Amino acid sequence: MASSYTVKMPQLSDTMTEGVLVEWEKQPGDFVSRGDVVAQVETDKAIMDVEVFREGYLSGPLTPVDTSVPVGEAIAYLVASAEEVEATEAEAPAGGGEPGEGGGEAHAAEQPGQPSQPAASQPAPAQPESAAASHAPAGPAQPAPRPAGKKVTPYARVVARLMSVDLERVTGTGPEGEITADDVQAAAPAGAPAAQPAAPQPRKIPGEERDMSSLERAVAQNMQETLAMPLFRVNLHAHPERLQQAAKSMGVSFTVLLARACSEAIKGHPAINNAYQAGDKIVERSNVDVGIAVEAAKGGLVVPVLRDVNNRELTELAGSWKDLVDRARQRRLTPDEYEHPTIMLSNLGMFGIEYFDAIPVPGASAILAVGTVGEDGMGLTLSCDHRVINGADAARYLSDLKGLIENPDSWLEGGFPLIPEADWDVEVAILGGGTGGEDAARELAENGHSVALINDEALPGGECLWRGCIPSKAWRASANRMRDRAGDSLLGVEGTDKPRLNWQALEEHRREVLNNRGQMAFKADKGLKIDYRQGRARLTGEHSLAYTDAEGNEQTLTFGAAIIATGAPPFVPPIPGADLDGVETSNTIWDLAEPPKRLAVLGAGAIGLEMAQIFRDFGAKVTTFEVQNRVLPEVDGEVAKELGKLLEDEDDLTLHLGSKVTKIEGAPGNLTVHFSDSEGKDHQVTVDRVLMATGKRPQLDGLGLEAAGVDTEDGFIQVDARGATSAGHIFAVGDVVPGLMLAHTAATQGRIAASNLLGERTKYDQARDCGVIFTRPESAFAGLTEEQAKERGFDPVAAKTLVKIDAMAMIEGEEDGLIKMVVDKTTHRILGVHILADHADTLLGEAVMMVSGRLTVDQVAEAIHPHPTQTELFGDLARRLLGRLKRAAKKKARA
Repeated sequence: MASSYTVKMPQLSDTMTEGVLVEWEKQPGDFVSRGDVVAQVETDKAIMDVEVFREGYLSGPLTPVDTSVPVGEAIAYLVASAEEVEATEAEAPAGGGEPGEGGGEAHAAEQPGQPSQPAASQPAPAQPESAAASHAPAGPAQPAPRPAGKKVTPYARVVARLMSVDLERVTGTGPEGEITADDVQAAAPAGAPAAQPAAPQPRKIPGEERDMSSLERAVAQNMQETLAMPLFRVNLHAHPERLQQAAKSMGVSFTVLLARACSEAIKGHPAINNAYQAGDKIVERSNVDVGIAVEAAKGGLVVPVLRDVNNRELTELAGSWKDLVDRARQRRLTPDEYEHPTIMLSNLGMFGIEYFDAIPVPGASAILAVGTVGEDGMGLTLSCDHRVINGADAARYLSDLKGLIENPDSWLEGGFPLIPEADWDVEVAILGGGTGGEDAARELAENGHSVALINDEALPGGECLWRGCIPSKAWRASANRMRDRAGDSLLGVEGTDKPRLNWQALEEHRREVLNNRGQMAFKADKGLKIDYRQGRARLTGEHSLAYTDAEGNEQTLTFGAAIIATGAPPFVPPIPGADLDGVETSNTIWDLAEPPKRLAVLGAGAIGLEMAQIFRDFGAKVTTFEVQNRVLPEVDGEVAKELGKLLEDEDDLTLHLGSKVTKIEGAPGNLTVHFSDSEGKDHQVTVDRVLMATGKRPQLDGLGLEAAGVDTEDGFIQVDARGATSAGHIFAVGDVVPGLMLAHTAATQGRIAASNLLGERTKYDQARDCGVIFTRPESAFAGLTEEQAKERGFDPVAAKTLVKIDAMAMIEGEEDGLIKMVVDKTTHRILGVHILADHADTLLGEAVMMVSGRLTVDQVAEAIHPHPTQTELFGDLARRLLGRLKRAAKKKARA
């Protein structure tokens, strides 16, 4: 050939020394252009395309398929005309050139000239791309990579590899600055091994021998390098069922979720992602690149790398992984797709292997070996480089990883359905038909899930409907009418200031309201195809329960998931005589034949104060006892203090704070309550009835929580912000969990639990909750108090305004109370609003939107409130607070 361009075996990575010709994409005589792929070659782990960067006609001699060719050796030629084409096949090379000789990393078409001759020396065995590093040690006689922009003798490269010298840092003394072996030895660190380039002769083993494939050579080289790692191992079991379920529900590979779990665990243990570098250095990395072993189509393992696992969306990772696996099995990966993982995974669980030792490649300090799933869970073995990771860190990492695997819903963005697929009697069983259970049931049923609602009453509604919110507000409404009559004369309305209570008429109306609402709820449940069952249920296993129906028959039910919403009954303290007839609770007070003339109330919380004022308005003389030195421990301290003062001024209502009831004796109509006051002096009072308003506590005995693996603490079921218990697929809401015991709280938590079972990521935040205590004036709150805000790390400021400055309050004669606003100084966000006022239940609506919507005091100050209304108080208060914050900011700036 008069003039030709040599198409050489390219060096496709910095450690590639040779390639195997897999297939010719073009044939002799084909015209090729710049960028065309003419052949495919196999490196140590991948099949790569060979591109040309000149145009011409492809000509022989062509390297035969399946021939191993050193980097830089000719595999074909380009000629200028079709007449010059030779359709011949080259002889397989007897030797090989040095890696990188005569070839750029990505350029296969080289300078004009005749085919280059094979170098005299044999090529060094290939090493895996994933272990590549210019300074990493290798096996005997393996040359170090050529430094960029420098000349170096072949022998110097071998010596550099043996003595762990980075050629990038060596200055050459040879001709034109060429680096020699003497330069390398002079630059070697103290104590470096002496150069011994001559490899020992291998022992001859009897039997048929063959050449190793490039992949086998890579593995062998890898093991030689890994011998330098001081490895240790830790192992344990983890139950992967939830993660497997998440993978199935989300349509994502289990391997991808496992890789993500490894990345999540690294957040708390960054040392796992570090690596050792020659020269006693530690490489710290923020990106988590997970190398995952995949079996290639023709045998052997390839380790594609899933990049940036800690930052990418799961859907994106899933798509990348599918593509990587498809091409890895055909060994068609680029070096960037299999080089330099920061942590590795290997899974042999499909072969029934419980535990095994996996070996990380240099550059990674840890590899997780995943075994099969047995009775104890899935075997996990973490192998670590002790130069980088100590035993305690490895143990803590593996323990945290176990937690993430078993509770993926705590970290998976987007969430996933938590209802396992199986032949259950019902998909979700709900224990309890109060607001929490009903709202959860309806949410699930409306989204197409089969739901059984097991409730211990004939109709749904729970405590709120039958013994709490609704019946008490019927009494409160009657008491309000009577109380309001006392103020009619202020507005010129006469002759109505001495109202008389018709108890029977009130009770008839109250019971009618309750029954109507119960029937409405029952019909709504039936309309949604909720399977309503009467009985008190108990869990008998992780996915089963039993209950006694209305006829006394024992029934069983299996379920995929469950929600516990059984509420909390009144708590009766161990006071002598607390079990006497005439001592009522918030469950039994509704059966009175007539209102008492004298009533003792134990407890000045929400229930106690509401009932105390209601019966006082009904005409009773009421004595209230509270062991604490304030009323309403659940509300803002200033609001409670102001309400306490107002109560002390009420006729026929006596309030004993800091007092303790020691004994009750007698019979209905003549009960004596013995108590000690705040100074320790003993007293007694005679009443018709006693109301125990000493709070509520869950009744967990008999629920079968242990059988289902549900943990409790201090008498409550322990849940996370989503309502999930330790059993994962079982949730708990309402009064059985710690926090506010309010009907709307239970309802909110029920909807949140249902939404998480449906695969949404919603959480309950008590800092955005609210409540109303129906005293007169009413006490209400939304969000945090100033003290609670400080505990949560805010820098709060608070301001208040008195209700009596409002025009409408003055007109209606309802001037008692205050409104208080708590704001974060930095963000101006409204953290809490606290109200003591008549109609606080209505005013609270705006406060709820401020807190829940995370509004700033600036926004409320700019809002236009209607006049004359009490909502104007919010705008006035916000403007005052904003002015104070601005003045403080200016003062700080001047300082």
